[in-house]
Amino acid sequence: MNYELKSSIKRGGIGHTIKIVLGIILVLIILHFIAPNLLPSIFTTIVKPFWSLGNVENPDINSFSINAQNSIIAQLEKENIALKERLGRPIIKNSVLAYILKKPPFTVYDSFILDIGVKQGISIGDSVYTFGDILIGEISEIFPTTSKVKLYSSYGEKYNVLVSDKNIQASAIGRGGGSFEIVIPRDIKILEGDTITIPNISNTVFGLVGKIITEPARAFSTIIFSQPINIYEQKWVIVSLKNSKI
Repeated sequence: MNYELKSSIKRGGIGHTIKIVLGIILVLIILHFIAPNLLPSIFTTIVKPFWSLGNVENPDINSFSINAQNSIIAQLEKENIALKERLGRPIIKNSVLAYILKKPPFTVYDSFILDIGVKQGISIGDSVYTFGDILIGEISEIFPTTSKVKLYSSYGEKYNVLVSDKNIQASAIGRGGGSFEIVIPRDIKILEGDTITIPNISNTVFGLVGKIITEPARAFSTIIFSQPINIYEQKWVIVSLKNSKI
């Protein structure tokens, strides 16, 4: 008796549920014809919290985008400050600002390709400086709108230099990558950090002594010096036009 009563209740419950579902479907069909724009609004209201939840669950995407934008802005601001500093100082007479189009490893070692050439008055032998008036090389080849710079640190290249404030004459040999070496008598007192300049050029620093190698059996010392900037981190240079008519 009890079993039949429970079964009857269950069957009645299922039938009631079916009636409710059918009623809801009927109401939705009627609303669709009476107010077709209402259902999308209701749907949007229902799922909107889930969209917001999705954004919360993926913060790394938004964070990455924001960080990338901040990095770009910071880099542009850094370059803008550097250019303003350059333009705010006395520029080398008869000179042109040039952008470095290519540099190692995309060029021959110890060389740059610039975005200026014959049309801008560039000539072979023109001196090339970085910001801070640091001499790094000279124009070795020219084309209509571009030119090639041979860096003074190119391996095996030799230049006359003056060492320390005593202006000791010596011959510097390029070792590549902005590095040089000098061989001088051991009894000449040279210290790490002493400056290197080039004769007949302005007194701007060409390099700084970084290491002194002395051997008791030798009468000479080897001086290793590097330029006071990383030449491969440069984006802009100043080209001094020796044949300029400005």
